[in-house]
Amino acid sequence: MNDHPEFDFGNKPKKRKKTLWERYNIYHKANPHILPRLVEMAYKASRAGQSNIGVAMLFEVLRWKTNVETVQTDGFKIADPLAAVYARVIMRDNLDLRGIFKLKKSEVDVYFPELEHLKIKESDEDDE
Repeated sequence: MNDHPEFDFGNKPKKRKKTLWERYNIYHKANPHILPRLVEMAYKASRAGQSNIGVAMLFEVLRWKTNVETVQTDGFKIADPLAAVYARVIMRDNLDLRGIFKLKKSEVDVYFPELEHLKIKESDEDDE
């Protein structure tokens, strides 16, 4: 038995889990073609009269279209949690698309204070 548990060299330290923001940045750097495609799709939906679309829908279409071209960074070609970040980046950088996506609370909200007013209230989430 180890008389000094504070010096337990038998166990490796646990690797810190990357934040969603870190995962997005790694993924975006490896796949810079994804953001412009999502923006193009959002504009196309907007021009077609869609005023409130789900970024998950765009992810599914993009998955279909880019099945082979995308570099995996954490086991999935386009991981679903990244949708929250992409929706915010698109609306932050394209003022005329602000409000096209419904925003639920996310850990990345701190990076997008200008979009705070677009988040749906928790009571509204219950209605969905």
